[in-house]
Amino acid sequence: MNVRKLFLIFLIATAGAACGDGDPEPSATECFDYSTFDGATPEVSFATDVLPIFQRSCSFSSTCHGAEAGSAGFTYLGPGLSEQATPAQIDAIVAQNVGAASRAPSGMPRIAAGDPANSFLMHKMDDTLSCGDLECAPDQQCGEPMPYTGDTLAAAERDAVRRWIQQGAKVN
Repeated sequence: MNVRKLFLIFLIATAGAACGDGDPEPSATECFDYSTFDGATPEVSFATDVLPIFQRSCSFSSTCHGAEAGSAGFTYLGPGLSEQATPAQIDAIVAQNVGAASRAPSGMPRIAAGDPANSFLMHKMDDTLSCGDLECAPDQQCGEPMPYTGDTLAAAERDAVRRWIQQGAKVN
């Protein structure tokens, strides 16, 4: 490599380093602002609005959240998308999640009916595991954001789950 090319590489490298010098990296995750969230409308149905989200993004295999008995300590979030959930399966989803302790030592239930801000599931879905009063956050023992294999769900889908929780996490 000739001297001229080395000099150009040096100039480009030092100019780029100087631009970001001293500035902290921007946060990859913003904490959800519940003060502006309207959880009352529209009304959300578990069977029609929330369960399909779980089935498409969480229950696609028995190794994740698709086994009724739970697998490897994972909670049940419904059968795969190709199956129609039975009333017994819906009851199992609610029983394993609403008011139940989270697998990680988060200090909050998986789903706190009426309180999405204190529902561990929402922190997992929003990728806000460093936000709020999560006991597992300081040691980063909260696990991974969900869904584990894929991008964060669209805001509209997460808001549907958030509204369902805000509206009491009912079996409707």
